[in-house]
Amino acid sequence: MTLLKIVLVVVAILGAVRIMHFFRARTMRRFASKWGLSYSGPAAPPQWWFNTSRPKIPPPLPGWVSHLGISQAWNIIEGKNNGASVFVFDGVSEGFRSHPSTYIACHTEQNPFGMDTSVELVTQIHGWTILHGVRFLFFHWFMGIGRIDRHLSNLQAE
Repeated sequence: MTLLKIVLVVVAILGAVRIMHFFRARTMRRFASKWGLSYSGPAAPPQWWFNTSRPKIPPPLPGWVSHLGISQAWNIIEGKNNGASVFVFDGVSEGFRSHPSTYIACHTEQNPFGMDTSVELVTQIHGWTILHGVRFLFFHWFMGIGRIDRHLSNLQAE
């Protein structure tokens, strides 16, 4: 009976994760449409169990994304904002301490995100500025759509 309970709990958790990915993908598609950007998916991580040993960075993301320590990416949105190429995507980092996060990459040498990113990290690589994650309780989390919207609005104002 105990083994059955454990199996049911695991199945319930995996089902809840799949449902969360379904709603997140739907929200990201609506967001892309609102901004006139292109949603290219995939809707969920390529390997839902977050096997971070083999990177899965699908096109259209540039190859340098793997240099950020990202092993998988999904919910990829791409387009132009104020003339600059922009990518918004969810991803998970490599290794034992991997964590999911949302990334906003803008093709610009200057940091267009300003000082309102106190809980987010900003990295610059290969002419791109990448904002990633919302840090809370020593973990990174997905950014809410409202927060992504504010960041893109600030990019447009630059």
